[in-house]
Amino acid sequence: MPGRRNELSYYPEIQAFIEAQLKSNFRAERQRELEVFWGIGELKSNLRRILSENPEKCACARTFAQQVPPLNLDVFALVTDGVKYELLILEVKLMNSAGLKEWSQLVGYCLVSGAKYGLLVNIDNGASPRLSQILSTEEHISHIRTNVNNASREHCLGFMQWDSLTQNFEYSNLGFIKSLSALSSQLISEFL
Repeated sequence: MPGRRNELSYYPEIQAFIEAQLKSNFRAERQRELEVFWGIGELKSNLRRILSENPEKCACARTFAQQVPPLNLDVFALVTDGVKYELLILEVKLMNSAGLKEWSQLVGYCLVSGAKYGLLVNIDNGASPRLSQILSTEEHISHIRTNVNNASREHCLGFMQWDSLTQNFEYSNLGFIKSLSALSSQLISEFL
């Protein structure tokens, strides 16, 4: 079908929207700037690129970038105030309904990379009935706590729907991260 967009073509608008929301909320709450650096595709090499292009702003993530395994992601953001950082992974889908397979992929990427935050985003469609049911009743599936090398890790995940017409999120209330405001609040608490 001519003119039909693929999921990759939606990345820039989704990234811009998330970045604007995070920066605005952070600035309003903390009265200082937050930087958001984006990567598409392979995590390790993109983190190296981000660090080489922004050495002063991203130095706090250098050790993480050296230790993280290579993973091929849809989109990720390195969020930093120059002192601390967090990694946000986006699994972006363009399908009739995102299901357990797509959720499992996001969980796996967050666990392997150590990313604290992850969002499954389906464009113009929601979650499958089974995924909706599980995310509504089983909080431990979207708020995961692990212990790796005697260090506790927390992974906070959510499901959102991107409306390509309005270029805005429709919140499904599924998962631990229920909205960009909730994500912003979580991130703000990291940078106290």
